[in-house]
Parts: sequence; structure tokens; C-alpha cells
Amino acid sequence: MEEYELGIVGAGPTGLFATFCAGLREINSITLEGLENTGGQVLKFYPIKDVLDIEGIPKIKGMDLAASLLKQAETFNNKIVTNSKVTDIKSDAGKFILEVNGSDAYSVKAILLCTGIGSLFPTKLNAEGEEAYAGKGVYYSVNALEPFKNKKVAVVGGGDSGFDLANQISSVVDKIYILEYGTAVKAAERSVADLKGTGKAEIMTDTEVKEILGDGQTVRKIQVLNRQTNSETTLDISAVIVAIGHKTETNTFKSIKFDTFANKLEVDDNYSTSIPGIYAAGDACTSGNRPKMGLLAVGGSEAYMAINSIKKYLNPSASIYGEHSTNLKL
Repeated sequence: MEEYELGIVGAGPTGLFATFCAGLREINSITLEGLENTGGQVLKFYPIKDVLDIEGIPKIKGMDLAASLLKQAETFNNKIVTNSKVTDIKSDAGKFILEVNGSDAYSVKAILLCTGIGSLFPTKLNAEGEEAYAGKGVYYSVNALEPFKNKKVAVVGGGDSGFDLANQISSVVDKIYILEYGTAVKAAERSVADLKGTGKAEIMTDTEVKEILGDGQTVRKIQVLNRQTNSETTLDISAVIVAIGHKTETNTFKSIKFDTFANKLEVDDNYSTSIPGIYAAGDACTSGNRPKMGLLAVGGSEAYMAINSIKKYLNPSASIYGEHSTNLKL
């Protein structure tokens, strides 16, 4: 079994920056990510969207930010492993065993949980044909513009997510249908105005998708029901984007229990959980009633402070303050 000083669980923005900070503090760490890629929600949900709230970076695409975070995390050659879901944490004579994909895999002295809000799964329409055309015209996120170029696209969901995705693709599509199950759209006024301003949008409320139709290779039409008139209409479209929310699967570990608050790990001022040696940062944690800002910059700050606390935990004689990176010759 491989042994490390620190196991970092999660390779989203907070986990990747924590990996870099561990290297700064000369902590031998391994970072474990259950997905096949690092980058977390940034890469999964807004890879082609501009991120504007990172210190010193006026604007950066989500996919470019994810790539930069990974490059930074690799500065000190600390190990990062994908397709490695931590399924349990076990105490073992002053250390911890990280069970990965159901098997004991790594022994560590400390753990930093950067698991965010948990595993996210898109809510599906459960319409006929949805499963058959998943990835062949049915999408749950926008990872590139090319699949929507010069096409008529239906975006299912009239909330912020739906309008956000519609605005992302509006420059390349021929037409966008916004299909909202309720009586009115619920997105921010600016998003609605921006989409209407393209002259390409048709908003249909009280509308339910009944069936997705195609030629076996890609989507060609959808059958929709007007819930007010109970009449059905066929729309000629080439792609469907489903934006009706996500289901969250909270990360739990059967062998260990944490104190929580509002479904988040409760931490103290040192970002220590209720289990000595296990810390948390980013969206995974909270500190009582203290307001929690779900921003990347906040997660990075918490990762830095948690790593300094972990350094002190691993080596009580060490300073809790890390050396300024400008002093390093890399």
C-alpha cells in the first residue's frame, strides 16, 4: 500500500490549489479524483464560459482555467490520480486508510476533503427517446460550440441555467427554442433580455417535452405538449439541451462520521473537522452560521489556510506560516 503524508480528496479548483499549496509546504501528498478529468464543476458545467472573479485574471475560459489549475498543481510533482473515487476512510493506528473504488489503496497521516457539494448528476426529462439520443443530439452541458453551429436547438428549462446555456450558443445557432414547463420563465432579467436581443429565440411556456425523435444517429424532431391547451406540436430541431437542474449525491464514508451543519462538514478556524487529522476546504465545509461564499477565490484561500494547518499538524515544530512563493527559485 502506498503511503503519503496527506491525501487530498477531490481535484476541482480547491483540491488542485491545495495540491499546489501542499507542495509549497513540502508535504508529500496524493490527490484523488473520482471523475476522469480534473477541474470539477468548472470543466463540467462552464468550460466555454468566461470566469471573471479570479484575482489578477480579468477573464478566462473555464476550460483554460481548469488547465492552468492542473499545471500549477503539478509544480512540485505531487501525485494526482483520476478515476479514483474515495469510497471510505478508515482509521488505522494514528493514520488513515483511503479506500478507492471499493479497495484499500493509500495510507495517509492527514486528509483534506475538497469534495465540493458532492457528486452532481443532471436531472433528466424522462421523455421517450432521451436515453437513445444521449450524446447524439441530447446534451446536459455545453462543452463546445461546434455541435450547435447553424442548427435549431431546443433548450429545456427556463431558469438561469437554461438561459445561460442558450446565451452561450446564441452566436452560432440558427434558432433557439426555450421550453419551460411552468407558466413563466424564471431566469435573471438580463439573461432573458440578452437572449431576446439576438432575434433567434422563441420562448414557449407551459410546455412539456413528450418525445425526442431522430434517425438513429442524431435528433431530428421533438414532440411537445402545451399544458394549457393540451395540444401537441412537433418542432424540427437538431439538438436538445436539458437544463432543469442537478441531483446531488453527498459524499459519505461508512466507517467515519463527521459533525455537519446544513449538510456541510463543520470545521473550526483551522479548517479541521470533528475528526483530528481530517480537514476540509471549499464548498465541502462550513463554520456554523458564518456566511459561506461559493466562489473559486474563497475556496483557494481556504485551501491555503487548511494546508498550513495540516503542516502544523504533521510537524508541530513547523511554522503555521508558509514561505512567500516569490522567495522560491522554480
